[in-house]
Amino acid sequence: MTYALGHQTVSGKKAQLGTIVHKAMEILASCKKILQDGTEMVLEDDGLGRIEFTKRKLNTKKFVNETLKRSYEYYTENCTHNYTNADYKFCDKMTWDAIEYDDGIFDPRKRNIIASEPHFDITIDEDWAKYEYDMPDGSKIEGQLSIKGTIDLVTELDDGTIEVIDWKTGRRLNWATGEEKTYEKLCEDPQLMLYYYAVASMFPKYKDTIMSIFYIRDGGPFSMCFEESHKEKFLDMLKNRFEEIKKTVKPKLLSSDQSHWKCTKLCDFCKKDWPGTNESMCRHVSNHLDQFGMLDTVQNCTKDGFDIGHYEAPG
Repeated sequence: MTYALGHQTVSGKKAQLGTIVHKAMEILASCKKILQDGTEMVLEDDGLGRIEFTKRKLNTKKFVNETLKRSYEYYTENCTHNYTNADYKFCDKMTWDAIEYDDGIFDPRKRNIIASEPHFDITIDEDWAKYEYDMPDGSKIEGQLSIKGTIDLVTELDDGTIEVIDWKTGRRLNWATGEEKTYEKLCEDPQLMLYYYAVASMFPKYKDTIMSIFYIRDGGPFSMCFEESHKEKFLDMLKNRFEEIKKTVKPKLLSSDQSHWKCTKLCDFCKKDWPGTNESMCRHVSNHLDQFGMLDTVQNCTKDGFDIGHYEAPG
């Protein structure tokens, strides 16, 4: 729905508040990196614009509060959600809870910053990661699996050790099962293993990696030490998931009547109708796949105004 048809979901209000807090923490880390590098103390942020600072100003509460306010105004200005003063107080509390935890040990301004919000795009150089598909017109699509993502923060603890920090403003739950993520389960968490694989590839000079996932309002930080063996573990997990996806001929609804909790609580496509119809977006797509067949639909299905190849998201 998102990557093939181009329909973007609207972030929920809680997720948007989390983004506001993330941006404030990102700005603090980016400013500290500039300070470390000894360059002009000016940050040009894609969202918040030009931020000028000094070493003294950076380490004040006023700077944090001003940064959070700018982040809040930027993300709420044109958003469809209704925001109240209570929402701002929530963001303010989350930001300061993270900064002041245990005398500020996770405050980005007190860290040696390697990278703030680094993006990774890594090709998996394994035979099993190759893919090839025959298209209806006789052509072939082939390539190699890649993993892409963005990490909140990478810091250096000493010459041989880095610590990855991932901020979480939501609950400490596995959203696939609804179960609480215990420390033991976090040690096997796919996201953390993926991050470890990524940082090990991006920063190979560091021998040891600590992964810290910080649930700001649900238990605080949980830190795990990852080692070389976790790379193979992650690749095995990725291989199994990739092969499962490759075997999927036609996607199917999670439940036929869309009563699953993920449909009713999480899925934006279930809550909204396809433009010009009385069908939910996911139901509409599913019906077309049933009617025309997956490959015919992907190749050229323009009936009912449904054209995957040239689809533009409403609005």
